[in-house]
Amino acid sequence: MNLFLQDVRYAIRLLAKSPGFAIVAILTLALGIGANTAIFSVVNAVLVQPLPYQDSGRLVTIWNDYGSGGQSLPAVSAPDFRDYQRRSTTFTDLAAAAGSGGTAVDFGSTEGEEKPQQVTVGFVTPNLFSLLGVSPILGRNFTPEEGQPNGPALVMLSYGFWQRRFGGDPTVVGKTMHANRQNITIVGVLPKGFQLLLPAEALLLRDSELWRPLQIPFENFPRNLTNLGVFGRLKPSVTLAQVQSEMDGIAEQLRKEHEVHRTSGLRIRVVPMQYDIVKNARQSLLILFGAVGLVLLIACANVASLLLARAASRGKEVAVRAALGAGRRQLVQQVLTEALVLAMFGGVAGVWVGWLALQGLLRLHPANLPRLSEVHLNWTVLAFTFIACTITGALFGLVPALQFGRPNLAEVMKEGTKSSFGKGHSKLRRLLVISEIALSLMLLLGAGLLIRSFFLLEQAKPGYQTAHALTLQLNIPGIRYRTFDDLFRFTRQLLDETRKIPGVQSAGGINRLPLTGSGPQTPYAYDAATEQAWESISADWRIVTPGYFEAAGMELVAGRFFSDQDDANHPFATVIDESLAKRAWPNQDPIGKRLQIMYFPQNTGANVNRIWSQVIGVIKHPRIHDLTRDIREQIYVNQYQQPSGQLSLFLRTGPGDPGQVAKSVEAAVRGIDSGIPIHDVRVMDDLVADVLAPRRFSLILLLVFGGVALVLTVVGLYGLIAYSVTQRTQELGIRIAMGATPGAVLRMVVGEGFKLTVLGIGCGLAGALLLSRALASLLYGVSATDPTTYLCGALLLALVGLAACYVPARRATRVSPIVALRYQ
Repeated sequence: MNLFLQDVRYAIRLLAKSPGFAIVAILTLALGIGANTAIFSVVNAVLVQPLPYQDSGRLVTIWNDYGSGGQSLPAVSAPDFRDYQRRSTTFTDLAAAAGSGGTAVDFGSTEGEEKPQQVTVGFVTPNLFSLLGVSPILGRNFTPEEGQPNGPALVMLSYGFWQRRFGGDPTVVGKTMHANRQNITIVGVLPKGFQLLLPAEALLLRDSELWRPLQIPFENFPRNLTNLGVFGRLKPSVTLAQVQSEMDGIAEQLRKEHEVHRTSGLRIRVVPMQYDIVKNARQSLLILFGAVGLVLLIACANVASLLLARAASRGKEVAVRAALGAGRRQLVQQVLTEALVLAMFGGVAGVWVGWLALQGLLRLHPANLPRLSEVHLNWTVLAFTFIACTITGALFGLVPALQFGRPNLAEVMKEGTKSSFGKGHSKLRRLLVISEIALSLMLLLGAGLLIRSFFLLEQAKPGYQTAHALTLQLNIPGIRYRTFDDLFRFTRQLLDETRKIPGVQSAGGINRLPLTGSGPQTPYAYDAATEQAWESISADWRIVTPGYFEAAGMELVAGRFFSDQDDANHPFATVIDESLAKRAWPNQDPIGKRLQIMYFPQNTGANVNRIWSQVIGVIKHPRIHDLTRDIREQIYVNQYQQPSGQLSLFLRTGPGDPGQVAKSVEAAVRGIDSGIPIHDVRVMDDLVADVLAPRRFSLILLLVFGGVALVLTVVGLYGLIAYSVTQRTQELGIRIAMGATPGAVLRMVVGEGFKLTVLGIGCGLAGALLLSRALASLLYGVSATDPTTYLCGALLLALVGLAACYVPARRATRVSPIVALRYQ
């Protein structure tokens, strides 16, 4: 231990004597280690750490699958959920939750009404919070009796809502609040930081500010109305495979007992909750983590090259130590200790760089990156940084350490000899530079492919116009608009008033805007076979008002759009997309064909029927879920024939201020019903930007990493050529004295560096081809082996390599033969 501490002190003294070398090496390491620290902070929080629930490794979500072409969502019908509870034996408990469309209206306290606010509301079975291991910090959980139909109106507050609305009042439990002019009793407050984490495919269910007991009338819900998110906790001795086997058996029982499940081919999937939540972010985060790993390797190669160059000036020191009895092990230990000390200094600086980078990441993050609130520097991240520093020190210290361990004493002690290790270390430095060039090119090619992909994606036409489009959402409370006639009159009046607003060119409404997540789906049938196999296929189901297609700029392929005459007094009409038309009636005219879909005869989700509708129009397929691919066929019904309490306005505006238009729309809503607020006012381009955010996030980070790698590579190549010129001063002087022209010397030196660049580019192209599959899923419209990108990346690096070689080569042409001949 004393010997090790002695080596540490000696290493610190050596670094202090060479401040220039120390600063360059520490900054190089800080960039590599800092980038890894920042990205690992995200990877650790999102992918590695368990969910913030008790024994979260045993939590699962339940998916229902209905065959190829049918629904596949983490959504279950109420009767099926009850059967899962009763029949399964491998769960300690099963719980469910549902969304209310995401909003409710809060009128404040009972003392007096305030301006209405939008508040997200979720409905949960009374056992959900206990299943997650979450206990209220005030009050109590819901009881089983409070989950019965027609139970009491109760609510549990999120911590944020409690602080914002009630100022953290500790006596809030037992008080009454108003929502949609209904008195609701507060029974508890959830802990700070609690979130209901959900897979991206969840339907209307969202993490909410208010939670109410789910009071399900099981007998009134059909088995094909899948609106519940279902969560389970495995028994301690049960494996996931055993649970899946049991649920397969339950699915087989239900297929035998119920025609709807037999014809649809019901399958039940049990998915680990953590995997379900982070699966969409997993691959991009792992790719970014791999990218920063390449940056760290480049930094290690750079520092190793610096150490090898520095070793040339320490030849006599090593020889003297060896002559005085220092063995090979001691010499190697000394150099490794110096490398570790350097790595630790780089690690300290890297933590600071990582903290700064993490702040930038948190500002840059895509809004749909899961578990973002859990990302921060903690002891796990610091432990990772320490391990990274140790491995880094060993990596870049190993090569010079091995060189130090075998000095040639006879050669070193000769008068005038500068080199301490012969010619071997120059070959190693060349190999390190080639590696840097190869790794840098791989990063640049990844960034280049993402740039091309992102550009193509921005130019993609989703099937609707996003420019000059303003969207606003509102919730029409069913407690005040109980019948279809009530909803119809409100919607009709609202659109009439909205279209009169200056700046509004056209207006329409839809129950769920494009690019805002999964919405309802409907089974459908178009002939006797599909009617018999009801729910074997399904389509996205959207409720729109007349004028929506025109305002959204959708393209009509055949027939017509909805009109005001398509109301409850006329035959039920539908508009479909061309994908469904081609599937149902290939090579036929779909206009006038009959399509069977689900229909709610009342303003409630408690009953659902089937209805035959007439196809009146076909639109070009719009990408309403994902800009990169077609997901599912689409069916549109008229709000005037099937009213929905969830309504988002889509306004086509002029070049003026969309915010002013929003204020006028809000005034129009208040004029009709002062208790309905407008919320989520956004231009459509912002929704597109949110969809592109994950790709933009990956693109920017890969660009940054590629830029850092390129800079480090240029520094390494420049340093190698400059060192080579210094070492060959006598040779170059002799060449010039013998008549070599400056141009010939320039070409010789640049050619040496360019050969290394070409070798590195070749290795980099091969490495990029090997890793191309990993990047393929993040690309759109461009191949992971796109030759244009590969060619441009190789040319860029070749030009940068030439520039890095040119400066020291120019210096070589100015070597004075007289000075060179006296060099040693």
